[in-house]
Amino acid sequence: MYAPNRKVAGLLLQRLLFYFPPDSSKTLSSYVIGDTSILGEIGVNSMKDVESLTAPPELKSESNSATFPGGIDYFICTRPGKGPILFRNEDQALLNPKTGFPL
Repeated sequence: MYAPNRKVAGLLLQRLLFYFPPDSSKTLSSYVIGDTSILGEIGVNSMKDVESLTAPPELKSESNSATFPGGIDYFICTRPGKGPILFRNEDQALLNPKTGFPL
């Protein structure tokens, strides 16, 4: 997923954490990995915060909001980087400059 709007990405992550909370053996740092700064932006700083997430607004009227604990192993959060880099020294490249295949 690429979401240029961090607020939208945070809303999606809140919903994913609500519907697919980790099983009881997981820690937050082993369940959401990578750029976890978005967790603080959505107010999730501990497993207790995940457990206290409420159903999304679109489901407030529904009496049954099924969740699937342990249904997902982990989430990886990333940000787009600065883009491709052209190396002057071909020894630093990860791809063959002629074929494009990994070295």
